[in-house]
Amino acid sequence: MKLISLAATPVAFFLPSRSKHVDAGKLALISMLFTTFFLYIAGYHFPGGASHYPDWANSIVNGGILPPSHAQREVGLPLLYILGGFPFSHSFIGVTLILGLFAILIVLAVYWSLASASPTVAFYMGLVCIITLSPFTFIKFLYPDQAYMFFNLLAVALLIGFLWYGRFRFLYFFTLAAVAASFTRTAGNLMYPVLLTIAFIAVRGRFRHYLACAMIFAAATGAYQWHRYEIFDMRHQTSTPSGKGMQIFYSTYLYLGDFGYRLSPDLGPNTKLMLEKLRQELQPSTRESALIKQALPDDPEDFMEKHVFAYTPEKLYEKITTEPNEEYWAILMAIDSNDQFYLDVAKEIARSYPWYVVQYSARNLWHALFDPGYATTRYNVMGYLKTGNDFWPTTQGWGVRSEDPVAQYSSHADREMQYFPLKDHPDLQSFVAVVENYWVINYQTYIWITSVPIVIAWMGAAFGVLCWAFPRPYCTALMQSGLNKLMAPIIAASVLVIYEDLATSMFSQPVYRYFHLTEPLRLVIAGFGVILLMRVLSLVWKKAFATAEVSAIQTERAGALSAIQNNDLLNGYFGPRPIQLIFLLVNLNVALFGWWASDVIAKTRTASAFEQYKLSLISPIKIISATFGRSCREFVLPPPAATWTNDGNLTELVQGACSVHNVKNNRCTVLIGAPGWGDPAQGCGKDFSVIYECRGGGPARNAFIAAEASGKSVELNCN
Repeated sequence: MKLISLAATPVAFFLPSRSKHVDAGKLALISMLFTTFFLYIAGYHFPGGASHYPDWANSIVNGGILPPSHAQREVGLPLLYILGGFPFSHSFIGVTLILGLFAILIVLAVYWSLASASPTVAFYMGLVCIITLSPFTFIKFLYPDQAYMFFNLLAVALLIGFLWYGRFRFLYFFTLAAVAASFTRTAGNLMYPVLLTIAFIAVRGRFRHYLACAMIFAAATGAYQWHRYEIFDMRHQTSTPSGKGMQIFYSTYLYLGDFGYRLSPDLGPNTKLMLEKLRQELQPSTRESALIKQALPDDPEDFMEKHVFAYTPEKLYEKITTEPNEEYWAILMAIDSNDQFYLDVAKEIARSYPWYVVQYSARNLWHALFDPGYATTRYNVMGYLKTGNDFWPTTQGWGVRSEDPVAQYSSHADREMQYFPLKDHPDLQSFVAVVENYWVINYQTYIWITSVPIVIAWMGAAFGVLCWAFPRPYCTALMQSGLNKLMAPIIAASVLVIYEDLATSMFSQPVYRYFHLTEPLRLVIAGFGVILLMRVLSLVWKKAFATAEVSAIQTERAGALSAIQNNDLLNGYFGPRPIQLIFLLVNLNVALFGWWASDVIAKTRTASAFEQYKLSLISPIKIISATFGRSCREFVLPPPAATWTNDGNLTELVQGACSVHNVKNNRCTVLIGAPGWGDPAQGCGKDFSVIYECRGGGPARNAFIAAEASGKSVELNCN
């Protein structure tokens, strides 16, 4: 019997049990392991503007006034910096661990949002949430994305709890979560009254509770506005510091060329004034213009020569007004420091071209919901195009153009940014490269698959609303599927997803990054869609297909599942002991997070320890360049496929293959075409060449394998 239990438990770990808290514990444990893995392998991202958040935290703790440029941010992430001890330790470890904890809780929030309707579907949707990696990709991305994703999902999970059980404590906790979300991004403010109204219509009960929640939210919002008034010293500002004008003008300007519109002085007095200043400040030439130097101080030289300096002031003026792009938007934003001015210009564009706003919003909304990954990108004039997906953990953001410095906080903060173990473990690097490749290739398929139950959920909710407003005979059968209980949770989660995607569509761009913010919410809606479909089909199944053969198959499957559940040691022990399970998970999480934090501290706290750490990672063989497929330069694949045979296309992977861990006796063996390399020219015989240096000095060496090189190996020798 014990052998059967030992065999059944590993299988049961990935199957739902008879206890909800055991299922939640399984998901939490898997999430902890994933989170710790990504804490180790992911590189930090500290993008341009990321320094605003620790600056804000320091100002709250130490006192001080923030510059108007910080007003485009919100206080949520700075409060997490304070909670993580940053103003006292000047270390990013604390805030990173908080974001890591959010990753674990995101999975649990998906589960508990669905568990009351179907624990089985809830468990599998929790597993899907883990497999998508959405809770883990922003752990070390020091922007509000992870926090906003968590607080939004937490608010919906608590609201669904209220809609399901009608207990007002859920409504109060929902309000607090909504406050946290609104502090993280102001977009959350507008949705709270809508969601509170949905709660009132669906549950009713004593009105004073709804009024109390509304007052709590209003008081928190008012207190936050007072905080902003003080910390930005608004009483002494000539205009109200904000980022709304910048953001709204960004989208209303950026897509004009896509739909055949132009920025014209005829749109209104503010637009006319802006364009007059533009024409004046482009003088005496684009190369000597102070405006250009201020707006584009460090843009790539080739872009500046081709798309800025190549034009006369009048020609560049024409380009800016007819062919918008991100760099031209930056030039316009440098004309005036008053954010309200750009908000007025955006209003004039919208009033003059109302159909244009509808056009670009509808196009972007479709992409945001079902086909993300479109944007206008930096340092080009190509316009709106498919940009693809980014796997944030495998690229270390530190040191990339436009990222903010962190040495201003402390030397060890600077070293923490450079801590990126993935680059120094080739076996791990190859494994993660395979995961990344599979993830990127199949991600759009996953979106389409989950879109089907989402649409089913929306159709069910729409029919439910019609039946509620206009009762019909067919409504009775539909309500037997439990739609009356599912309808409000589906609407609540869907309203928030559509609102977030609409805000992205109108004021930003439908890139994958913003899709990831709503991904756990989409899984909640998809879960309700699966539950609704199963319940509707079960009604039809019983009436039309309930044969003895089918019943036997169902009984056999149920018997197999029941046997596994009966022999599940986790459920057998922790099922009646939920407190012990919580205690175990908390201690395990502390141990895993402490393991990572101690490793970072040991290797980055002092300069000598960090230098020793870096020295231990220096390989005696330095890869200068590695190219796979130079022989296929003239090979052409039918579109949309393309080759990528540029020089150095495999340099980083070969550097990993010849890292210090893989060099033995000053020799390194490289397997050409190893997993994770990819195929730079499918169907073409590829050669391989590598240029390398030895730590002892001497001239660069090279090695070459003629086509077909894939599957062969080459030894790099420094003896």
